[in-house]
Formats: sequence, C-alpha cells, structure tokens
Amino acid sequence: MINKKYLKLLRSTNRFQVDNFIYNIIAKRIVDSLELLKINLNQVLELGINENKTYNYLKTKFPESKIHRADLCVSKNNMDKKIKFLEIDLDNLVLKNEFYNLVYSNCFLHLADDFEKNLRVILNSLKSDSFFIAAIPDKENMFQVLNSMYETDLYFYKGAYRRTNPTIEIENILSVLKNLKFDTPSIYSDSFSINYSIFQNLLIDIKNMNLSYCHMDKKRKFEYKRYFNKLEEFYHKKYFKKEYYLDVKINIISAWKK
Repeated sequence: MINKKYLKLLRSTNRFQVDNFIYNIIAKRIVDSLELLKINLNQVLELGINENKTYNYLKTKFPESKIHRADLCVSKNNMDKKIKFLEIDLDNLVLKNEFYNLVYSNCFLHLADDFEKNLRVILNSLKSDSFFIAAIPDKENMFQVLNSMYETDLYFYKGAYRRTNPTIEIENILSVLKNLKFDTPSIYSDSFSINYSIFQNLLIDIKNMNLSYCHMDKKRKFEYKRYFNKLEEFYHKKYFKKEYYLDVKINIISAWKK
C-alpha cells in the first residue's frame, strides 16, 4: 500500500519548474507520437507533472488549447497564472466526463494502487475520437542502479529493501485496455542508455526524478555517505566501461476512445 503522505511530499516541489534530463528524453517519445495526431486538441489533461517539454510543444502547436496540469500537490509560488492546475488524488481520481480530447502522462500512472480504476476514469473523461498516451517505467528500468542497491543492502543489512515502486507488466496493461474497450490499444517498448563520467551526476539525475519507493514498508532511515560510497563501488565493478552506464526502459501505451 502506498504511503500517500510521503508520495505527496515527494511531489510537493514546484512541479511547473521541473526540468529533468531523463523525463525530457521520455517526453520526446510522447511528442513524437502526438505529432502524428490529426485531431483538434481543445481540451487537454496532463496527469503527473514531471517535465515541461510536452506541455510547451502542445501550447506551441495548439495555442488555443486549454491544458489542465494535474498532480498530487504543487507549490503555487511564482506559478504561471495562465496555467490551470488540478489537485488530484490517485486513489480517488475524479475527472469531468467526456471533456478532454487528449490525456497524457509521463511516468506517473503506475504509482496508483488501482491502475485499472484510474484508466476507467480516464476513458470516461475522453470525448469521442480522443486520444490517451502514457509512459510507464518498465520492470527492468534502471536495473544497474537497483541491482547495485540490492548488493549494497546485502553488504550492510544482510538483506535487501524494496528500492523501486512496482510498475505494470505489459501483458496486464493490454488486458486492462482491452477490458475497458479502449480502441486500438498499443504498447511501444523503448530504451535508451545514458553515460556518466561522474557517478554523483548519475545519482543526482535519478534523485531529481523523485522515484523513491513510497509504500508503507519503506525503510525509515536515510542512508549515510558510506552507503553511497559502497554503492558506487558495486556499480563500478559491474557496469563501468570507461563511463557509468544507465539504461532507461519505458513502455509507451496509447489508445483511442471512439
């Protein structure tokens, strides 16, 4: 079960000023798909604010469109007054019925306790001939970090903690989309590798993604510097080849409502 208070805290930074390198690469994949759309996007909903690249693209291509940006919690200090912000509850998602031409999301929907329930709400929020697209982390996403953390846990604690939030298996995603009667559902599995000469830069990029495990059984205490020194040692041993390699693996799911 998700620790909703901790998850909300993770997402309480000013989401409108985010500019994360990894999320921006994923956003480029979403934008590439949106480029192919032949529909007018009058009303758009973004679920989970992790980057501005997709939003900026939509505002440029569809300047008259109204885009609602939704998240669990956002600091409204210095917020652009032109942006319509919606505060949502992932366990009780409420959206206007048959209102949006497009709903999109970048690495957010997998955080819900009930993925199928939220997709049903999303489907009902779409008008006829409207589009849904979302990026969801693959179960092998950033496996180098996870494997190295498990080794570090074993070294210090003689056992391993959960270090990443569970995601949705490809087979389950397709099953849910079909059961809900989404039209022409598809999944595109994508991956890209990022190379770092300095291990700390890799950790900073990951930290800025706010991917921390947020369920109730989360380890209560923060790790000390010695933990990250040992983590780098294990990572270097297995995944260093002139540089530190990080493989990002995502699944882009999309479907129509006819």
